[in-house]
Amino acid sequence: MKKKLILGSILSAAMLVTSACGGGGSDEITIGAQTYTDPKIIAHMVEALVEEQTDHEVKIIKDISASPQIISAMEQGEIQIATLYSGEVYNNHFGKDEVEFTTDPQKTLEQAQKLFNEKYDFTWFDSLGFQNKYTIAIKRDFAEKNNITKMSDLAPFADQLRLGTDSTWLERPNDGYRAFSKHYGFEFKDPKGMEVQLMYTGVENNELDVVTAYSVDPQIIQLDLKMLEDDKAFFPPFSASLVARNDMLEEYPDVKKIIESLTDTIDEETMTKLIYEVDINKRDEKEVALEYLKEQGLLK
Repeated sequence: MKKKLILGSILSAAMLVTSACGGGGSDEITIGAQTYTDPKIIAHMVEALVEEQTDHEVKIIKDISASPQIISAMEQGEIQIATLYSGEVYNNHFGKDEVEFTTDPQKTLEQAQKLFNEKYDFTWFDSLGFQNKYTIAIKRDFAEKNNITKMSDLAPFADQLRLGTDSTWLERPNDGYRAFSKHYGFEFKDPKGMEVQLMYTGVENNELDVVTAYSVDPQIIQLDLKMLEDDKAFFPPFSASLVARNDMLEEYPDVKKIIESLTDTIDEETMTKLIYEVDINKRDEKEVALEYLKEQGLLK
């Protein structure tokens, strides 16, 4: 998911010192989190709830480079719980005859739940309530002036709009820029690939008009951007879910209940605000997670 390049080995040696259920019978549960902010916040939510409601201790390993590394570490019993995204089911974990590509969020989620359970012995829980997926975002004043709410509304203006995107999207064959242009029937003016932060700097400096954002990017709030509806269903869904090893859930059914209590509780607007607090306001991830749980009455 968040479309990071896969870097290095699965985990550093330091990460592998401690294993829990499925690797030695300890009461310690290990949660893995990728390099981006939403899985780190979710990990701290699970940590807080588990430690308040059970006798288990929780260890969080952060900054694992990508979701495939998370899956490998879970398979080996080095971590037991993580946040993953439904579109991961299309990321070469299964044969082409096993997976049917669809942009329908529920069908994608159901495939992830079935296939990861069968092959990896994981429970892929229902969505936490938000997606972290590609979207198109434009300046809000331009959107309101021209009554633009969905991606197809850009057609009359696209050849005048400067597009900034991360470089990989320009090159990807199936869900990248060329496929998008063909799907929607228009092309942007002079599309440029760049690092994500430079993309948002370009919008701020009036050098770009349109960007490929992720649906929970805090810069959407910071720069007052309008996220457009994917009305022709081009982008694959990436619904966030907690995923756990089945042997751990069988041994600790109280943890399963805690995970289930978080499903469908955090929508995209809420998660974007939580990430904003961490990435823009530079607050601690754990502090933000605990504050949210207390506001929702989930934590004392």
